[in-house]
Amino acid sequence: MVRSMTGFGRGVTQTEHFQLTVEVRSVNHRFLEISSRFPKEWMEAELAAKKLIQSKVSRGKLDVSVFVNENHQHEQTMVINWPLVNAYKAARKELAAEVPLKEEWDMTELLKLEGALTVETAQLPHEEVIEAVRDALTEALNNLIAMREREGAVLHEVMCGFKQELVEQIDCIRAVSDDAVVKYREKLLLRIKEVTESTSVDERVLTEVAVFAEKIDIAEELDRLNSHLKQLDETLAEDISIGRKLDFLLQEIHRETNTIGSKNQSSEAFVAVVQMKSVLEKMREQVQNIE
Repeated sequence: MVRSMTGFGRGVTQTEHFQLTVEVRSVNHRFLEISSRFPKEWMEAELAAKKLIQSKVSRGKLDVSVFVNENHQHEQTMVINWPLVNAYKAARKELAAEVPLKEEWDMTELLKLEGALTVETAQLPHEEVIEAVRDALTEALNNLIAMREREGAVLHEVMCGFKQELVEQIDCIRAVSDDAVVKYREKLLLRIKEVTESTSVDERVLTEVAVFAEKIDIAEELDRLNSHLKQLDETLAEDISIGRKLDFLLQEIHRETNTIGSKNQSSEAFVAVVQMKSVLEKMREQVQNIE
């Protein structure tokens, strides 16, 4: 099954303490790369999320966003850093000996003392967070994969259409491949008869034609192309990540096409080779979108 590497998925879950929304966006990438934005205190949940993603997705650059909406405000506590406050107090007393300062401190002044007063909020239950992330992320990934499969179905049709174009050009090359030897033999006979009437002409011609035929023979290349195209069909039907395998197959098809082009002796085959290279380039562009 062909899957695109681009897509989007969202998952939402509700717990006793909060609502969690996870969004996953995916674009093309050679490997799997995950970029996530979780609350800093949710490190363990973030690691679990990445493992879950790796079990479901093989390739693509994924951007994971988490949004938390708490159902009610948690109890907050003001924590006083007494050693720091006393240090500020001593410094203020020392300064007051040299510069005029008010003897009393007001609350505004205290709040401006960096690190002296901090607010602590009760943490959300650990297990609840882990389970919520797993549930919301699973839903988001299922939606993402469904979108990638829908886009992949379109890519599958496109790739099959391009493959059929290759088959047509290969059939054209096969049809004209024998004509080159016949034309060369006729041309050689004509030139030899212009300079001699020897009775050994046929033997010399046959030897020369045989050498030429071996030089331009493309039967093996055509057979390998047929094998590669069969593998292409099989790969497109596989239910795994196939992008890299498709890219390799297209490289092999391109190599055989180049060899045929270098042995080509007819204008018809030349046109077919050019057309094949054009189609292969389009196929390789599409493969960059396939997981």
